[in-house]
Amino acid sequence: MGKIYRQGDLLFKKIDTLPKRKRKLDTDIIVRGEATGHAHVLVNGDIYTSIVATIGPVNFLKTKRGAKVVHDEHETIELEPGFYEVVRQREYDPDAPENLWVED
Repeated sequence: MGKIYRQGDLLFKKIDTLPKRKRKLDTDIIVRGEATGHAHVLVNGDIYTSIVATIGPVNFLKTKRGAKVVHDEHETIELEPGFYEVVRQREYDPDAPENLWVED
C-alpha cells in the first residue's frame, strides 16, 4: 500500500499514476468544509477530478517538491512529490439511505 497522510476528514493516499480520464481543476482548493467554510488548500501542486464508477467524483493530486496541504483548523501537512487520491471520510448510519460525508 502507498504512503498515506491525513488532515481532518481527508485522507491522501499515494498512488502510482493518475486515472486516464481526468480533468484538471483551476483551483488550489481540494475540498471546502461544509460546517465552517474553511478549505483544504494545496500549495505547489495540481488538483484533478475523475468519475469513479462506484463512488462518483473523486479528486486526485499531482504534487511537486515542497507540496503542502493547508487548513485553518488543522496542522499543515507536507506531501512527497507524486500522485495522490483524496479520500473523504464518511460516517455510517444504518438508518440513513446512504452514508454521510463527515462535515469539517
